[in-house]
Amino acid sequence: MNRIRIPNFRGWRILILHQKDDNIIRLSRQLDRLGIEVSVNWPVLESSVADAQMIFFDGDKTCDGIFPWATRESPVPLVALMGSEAPGRLEWVLQQGISAHMLKPIQSSGIFTTLFLAQSNFDTRKQMQENIDSLSDRITKRPFVLRATLQLMKFCNLEEEAAFSVLRSASMNCQKTIEDFSAGLDDDAIAQLVCAFEKQKHTKVG
Repeated sequence: MNRIRIPNFRGWRILILHQKDDNIIRLSRQLDRLGIEVSVNWPVLESSVADAQMIFFDGDKTCDGIFPWATRESPVPLVALMGSEAPGRLEWVLQQGISAHMLKPIQSSGIFTTLFLAQSNFDTRKQMQENIDSLSDRITKRPFVLRATLQLMKFCNLEEEAAFSVLRSASMNCQKTIEDFSAGLDDDAIAQLVCAFEKQKHTKVG
């Protein structure tokens, strides 16, 4: 089991998209004690997100179009500040792809835990999406692997397993996945693979 790293939040910058009230004053005070720079925005997100590590937002009043990115594509963890339990609001908040939430009224405790859970959930979701994207890309390129394998079988007079082994070895030498390597093979590159295989075979025989 991988050990979970507890982050140090000192030096972070957090944006708060919420009308300034007692809740935000308490939240800002606790974040400041953790060494975090806070920028409060309302009713629009005026501050740059580029150098922010997290965004807290009003889950009761924010609406579509408030964020400058597509739904569920936030570049940083989102934390919803919730006072309402109306099903419509809860549904909208979940659609934003939040990483954590806090109930209003905001308490002086639990903020470090919220920060930790939000960052951990965001990192986990990001890694899962990267794995899905990688698998999808490899599946999309599988026909190239099949094409290259069949050509090696034909021109080198090999069984499928042996042809695939040649292809895999060549891709490893290029430090590429077999899918990426195969996708880049044109007829000339296949001919070079065949020549290299024939040369290696004759060398072994000799």
